[in-house]
Formats: sequence, structure tokens, C-alpha cells
Amino acid sequence: MTDLVEENSSATGRRRLPRAFWVLWAGSLVNRLGYLIQPFLALYLSGQWRLSPGTVGLVLASFGAGAVVSQPLGGWLADRWGGRRTLVAGLLATAVTAMLIPWAGTLPVLVGAVVLYGLTVDLYRPALAALVVVTVPGEHRARAFGLIFWAVNLGSAVAGLAGGLMAARGFVLLFAVDAASCVIFALVAARLLPPDRRRPAPDVGRGGPASPGSDALLWAVTGTFLVFAVLLVQAYVTMPLTMLDQGLPPTAYGLVIAVNPIVILVLQPLLAGRLADWPRPTVYAGSLAVTGLGFGLLAAARTVPGYAVAVLIWTIGEIGVATVGPTLVTELAPPGSEGRYSGLFGMAYGASSLVGPLTGTTVLAAAGPTTLWVACAVAGLAAAAAAFALRGAMARRTALARPG
Repeated sequence: MTDLVEENSSATGRRRLPRAFWVLWAGSLVNRLGYLIQPFLALYLSGQWRLSPGTVGLVLASFGAGAVVSQPLGGWLADRWGGRRTLVAGLLATAVTAMLIPWAGTLPVLVGAVVLYGLTVDLYRPALAALVVVTVPGEHRARAFGLIFWAVNLGSAVAGLAGGLMAARGFVLLFAVDAASCVIFALVAARLLPPDRRRPAPDVGRGGPASPGSDALLWAVTGTFLVFAVLLVQAYVTMPLTMLDQGLPPTAYGLVIAVNPIVILVLQPLLAGRLADWPRPTVYAGSLAVTGLGFGLLAAARTVPGYAVAVLIWTIGEIGVATVGPTLVTELAPPGSEGRYSGLFGMAYGASSLVGPLTGTTVLAAAGPTTLWVACAVAGLAAAAAAFALRGAMARRTALARPG
């Protein structure tokens, strides 16, 4: 299954990724085509439930609380139970909890359903990362993770357009389609992925601790990724607030934020191969710096083109982090621990959904948008400097995971 087959075309000179990877790629695309609940959850809560903005925020925070646990739990299950089993179980659990939300009859039940949904929604992600590790040879993993990132953004872009139309017909349809996409991915994975095989025990002698919780290098890298994730949250929380305060209409924000998926869909396939040829720790650190600089440019933005340029810059940084970050973390892990390492690293996304809105809105209210965006630039550059300082340690660890 892990053997590669030569491309028929001599023009590219590349080798095909294994069939199991394309199952994961196609499943990720289908799953994201139905990714409708989280983007429209605030509208559902305010429209269907008539909740106040403060209550909406609390319910969304309950989702974040579940999401913080989701990926570490999924990583632990992937290493203990197997990647395919965890992927299938996590997707089916997400489908079930998604359908609990529209049937909640009281606010406490709704909050409980949202917490459960947050807990299950990312269980499959570390399992998917672990499956990429066991199906794709090391020299092709950055390309593989980049292709999955591209598929996720393609699906999300289509889902965003379709979700608005479906919401007009009724929010229950959103939940049903989201659940159906999870079930389809689960069935495809169960049918087409090879059975889980017993993984080797973590190889402490390779240079890393057997437990991710005791790996200082992993925690340090995850800290830099948390900064990155908190910056991305600002694009959906404080950037629209800033634009509205400057007199720009909501349609302007829609145009500006659309630059992100468009740039990813166009540039990611072009950049992925080039980025894979550079040392991963260097690309990771450089991408953090580009992301910080992109958000810093928002301090000077006053028009739609100005905001669009800033989004373009930080999206290039996002492409770099998304292409090499997951690969880097799986290479930091001893064999048999990739799921837990990916889960702890991915926990930063859940944490950012709690930390990001609170931090961003607090700074915006207390010091204004210029200070906020300058602080984002400083934070991004500080994370990049920390990652650059860790470059040697990461390179030494990851060199042991890569051939020749």
C-alpha cells in the first residue's frame, strides 16, 4: 500500500501518491463540502433561538471547550485503537452529535449538545494525520498534507456558498447535510482503507519522549502554532468589526475574506512542491513571520484593496504553515505516537477559539485597531523567532524520520 507508482507523464517527473491517500483526500473533500454547522452556528443561535449576542457567545464558547479536548482525545484513540477505526468512529460520532443540536428543546440541552459536538468534531483529524504517515513515504508527506489542505479549502468554499442558500430553506437542512457528509466519509474509509495494523511501540531512542505530554519541543512548537491560530481568528472576529467601524459595509468584508480561499485554491498547488523542497523548520518559521506581517498590514488598511492585500499576505503564510506544520509534527513523534502528537498540536485550534475572540476584542476595545494589528504583527514575529530558535532541535529530530 505504501509503494509509489511512477507517473505516466514524464513532464512532471513526480510519483503518484498511494491509493489510500486519495481515499483520505476524497473523504476530506466530501466532509468539507458538508461543513455547514460551525460557520452558521452563530446565525442559527441568534435567528432560530433568538438568543442575545452575549448568550450566543457563551454557547459558542461551550463549543470551544469541547474542541480543546477533541484532537488530543482523537490522537490518543488513533495510537491506541488504530487510525482507520478512530477515523470512522469519530466521523460517525460527529454525525450523531450534529443531529442532537436541532432537536434540543431547552437552552441547557442545547449547550450540552454543542459541547458534545465540539468534543467529537475533530476526533478524526489526528487519525487522518496518522494514516497519512503510514500510507505516504516521508519525502512526499508535505505534498500530501498540502493537497488535503487544498481539498479542505475547496470544500469549505463551496459549503459557504451552499450553506447560505440552505439556511434560507431551514437550518435543520444544514445539520442533516453536515451529518450526511460525515457518514459518507466514514463509510468510504471503512470500505476502502486497509485494516489497521499493529503499530510499533514508541521509539524513545529516536530522540523524543514516548509521551507527547513530556516532550518540551512539541509543547514549544505547539505554542508557536497557538499564536498562529489566534491570529487567524482575528480575521473572523476583529477584522469585520474594524471594517464596520471604518464605515465599510458587510459586503466589503465578504469580498475581502473571499480572498483567503481563492488564494489558497490558486497558489497552494503551485507553492506546495517548492515548499516541500526546503527544510521544514525553516519554512514553518518563515511562514509564521509572513502571517504576522500580513496581519500587521491591517493597521494601514482603510479600503477594500488595502484589506485584500493584507489578506493575501497572511494567506501565503497560512499556506506555508498548513503545508509543513502537520508533517513536521508527525516527524517529531516517535513511531507509534503520531496520533497523540498531532492531537496535541491540533489542540491549539480549539484553544484559539476560546483565547482568540476574548484577546482580540479586549485589545480592540481598550486600545483601538492600530494597536491590535501592531500587536498581531509583534506576536507573529515573536512566534517566528521562537520557531527559528527551535529550528536546530527540530531539524535534528526530523532528520531521523526522513530518508537519506
